[in-house]
Amino acid sequence: MDVREGDRVLVNVAPFIGSVMRSNESIPCEVIEVNGLQVHVRAEPPYRDVSLWILSSWIEGRPQQKHELLASL
Repeated sequence: MDVREGDRVLVNVAPFIGSVMRSNESIPCEVIEVNGLQVHVRAEPPYRDVSLWILSSWIEGRPQQKHELLASL
């Protein structure tokens, strides 16, 4: 997935807990910096303010916007 600084993305929870196994859960994050295949992300509220470098392969998509959620009802 092509991401840029300032993008909002969903990141698999695994790198946040130090796991190599992919989880079924994801955390909404803001992209702080991109360096090749590595992406510096920061968790968004309600999650604790944590930032870390991850491989871009941990990014699972973009969070749905409120209007997209309403349209899916």
